[in-house]
Amino acid sequence: MFKKIQTKIMLTMSVLIAVTLIGVSALTYFQTKREILSNVNTSSKSQIDDLKSNIDLYLNFYGSTVDRYSKDNRIVEYLKEVKQNEKTGIETYWPIVSSDFENFMGLNQNVAVIYVGAETKQFKTTPVIDLPADFDPTGRPWYTAALNSPDKALWTEPYLDASSGEYVVTVVKPVLDPASKQVLGVVGLDLSLSGLSEMINKTAVGYKGYSLLLDSNGMALVHPKEQGKDLSKKPYFSVLKEKDAGFKKYEESNTENQLFYQTLDQTNWKIGMVYETNELLASAQKLRNLILIIASLTVLASLAITYFLARSIANPITLLNSRVQKVAQGDLTVNVVANSKDETGQLTEHFNVMVKNMRTLISSVEHSVESVNDSASSLTAVAEETIAASEEVAKAIGEVAAGATQQAQDSDEANHRTVSLSLQIEKVQESMDQMTGLSKQAEKTNHQGLEQMKSLRHSTGESDEVIKNVGNVINKLASKVQEIEQVIHSITEISEQTNLLALNASIEAARAGDSGRGFAVVAEEVRKLAEQSAKAAQQVKTTISSIESETNIVVKEMEQTLKISHLQNEAVSHTEIAFNEISETIHHIVQSIDTIKADVANINELKDDVVASIQSIASVAEQSAASSEQVSASTDEQVRALGSVTQSAIELNESSAELAALIKQFKI
Repeated sequence: MFKKIQTKIMLTMSVLIAVTLIGVSALTYFQTKREILSNVNTSSKSQIDDLKSNIDLYLNFYGSTVDRYSKDNRIVEYLKEVKQNEKTGIETYWPIVSSDFENFMGLNQNVAVIYVGAETKQFKTTPVIDLPADFDPTGRPWYTAALNSPDKALWTEPYLDASSGEYVVTVVKPVLDPASKQVLGVVGLDLSLSGLSEMINKTAVGYKGYSLLLDSNGMALVHPKEQGKDLSKKPYFSVLKEKDAGFKKYEESNTENQLFYQTLDQTNWKIGMVYETNELLASAQKLRNLILIIASLTVLASLAITYFLARSIANPITLLNSRVQKVAQGDLTVNVVANSKDETGQLTEHFNVMVKNMRTLISSVEHSVESVNDSASSLTAVAEETIAASEEVAKAIGEVAAGATQQAQDSDEANHRTVSLSLQIEKVQESMDQMTGLSKQAEKTNHQGLEQMKSLRHSTGESDEVIKNVGNVINKLASKVQEIEQVIHSITEISEQTNLLALNASIEAARAGDSGRGFAVVAEEVRKLAEQSAKAAQQVKTTISSIESETNIVVKEMEQTLKISHLQNEAVSHTEIAFNEISETIHHIVQSIDTIKADVANINELKDDVVASIQSIASVAEQSAASSEQVSASTDEQVRALGSVTQSAIELNESSAELAALIKQFKI
């Protein structure tokens, strides 16, 4: 995907650092979230338990008070007396009971009223409440409920007191005759929940949470926003009814909340604390955001550091790559300075050594070719001289022996040089094999470049088409904006005419006097509406003008973008043409290298013949020196052999010239 080492290093390091930092932030956030929720769970349960205990004590105090009154001898005597003699009971016994009630209420301001209802339908209250003369306490729900639960104080459901506007709750208990265990009446008190609300509201709830108190039917007795409302339809109430205590997570108004609750023992009411999850996790979210900011800054810093690090690694490789390309073109004079001791520096040093060795090899081959050429020329001359001497051997046999000895020495020297030439030719063939591999690789790489250019041309064409489509859409938008501006102009003119007509109507209504006042008011309202319409139309016109200006700017920018896209298409075309020319050039180079390789292979094959010939010459020369008496008999055969040697020397000279021409392609 990415061809540059610098890009790969930067991308890899950035991804690793970003993934690590994001993982740490997520782990920290979720761990902090878990700790906060655990702490809130523990503290909320503890607070609710404490609040439940306080409320139970609070209600138990008033429940035990009613229980105590139900067994109070003064109330028992009052009910007995009023049953036998109503007047005596009310005038003699009730003031004593009422006085005790007043003292209790003086000490407990939350008690709204204390009352006693008799089986004989008498009903007395402290303080005195005006009631209908036919009021019958025995038919009231609290009275009948108390009779159904004679062994304990009974709490009724809360209700709104009409006189005070506060919620109150009634606690009642029947009064029994100690002797006969018959019901004499019912004693009860109405307790205002304001004191209970104050107790609950004073409880500090963290994280901007709040406390609530619901009765068994879902009525909100204490609630910061919905007090007095029926909350039985809330998503959490069904869970509250099923369990006495626990935790419930629910969503309300697109906000997630968490509710911790307990059940009061005496009344079966639900006391709870509610938190918004966002408020609970605010600190965790702030910490998460801070970590993300730090992570972002760290990634940016890492990008900068990685950029310079990658640049320090990629630059030497890029420089080395350019020098390798020159070597591939035959320039062996290049040299790269190693600025570091790391792997890149070592690679540079090894490259310099390789180029130096190649330079030495080519130079050695060049010298060897020159030496072979000289030896071949010498061999040709010697052969010609030997032939001439062989023709005159009959005249000067002594000269033949001396010539044979000299010929043996020259043949031995030629043999050594031919062996050296053979080794150099083998090295040249190895170098040609390496050049062939490199040229094939260059041809393959250039083919890949052509494929990428085709893909780039396709992508550029698609981009150009998208830009044209966007330009058309923006031009249509500009046209629609102008149409809207014309409509707004028409609305403005209509508003002005309406305003003028309303003004004329007001004048006419004023002339009409009292009978035209109503019409004048209507005309004034019409005029105001016309002015408002004109102002609104002007605002819309201003906005449309702004949009039109911005649209014109966008149109110009799209035209400029289209021009740039055309230039980009031209650049891609030129680049593709250049790649095709490079491909053709590389193909010609590969063909030339193949031809050279074939020629070198032929030379390698011919050098064996040359070596054999030189060795044959040496053997013949030795025989000539050892057996000069046989020279005459073998003169004809020697002349033929020397002719073959001369031909081989000529061929060797031609091959040396070809090899020299190939070596000149390298610049050393």
